[in-house]
Amino acid sequence: MEAEGKSILNTAEVGELIGRSPGAIRNLVLRRAIPYRKVAGRLIFLRSEILKWIEEAPGVKLEDLKGS
Repeated sequence: MEAEGKSILNTAEVGELIGRSPGAIRNLVLRRAIPYRKVAGRLIFLRSEILKWIEEAPGVKLEDLKGS
């Protein structure tokens, strides 16, 4: 897994982490439904924010997302 152990992730790595396509991640960004940052025109995600976002979602755990 490429994203494992990294603190700053790109769109593909977040998709890999939560079991979604990069396109699905970009759609979440467009809807402002996922925490992200834009640096020099590039989308970046902080692993800690993504994990917190998942854990704060009612009834959803990271293991649930990976299995779907």
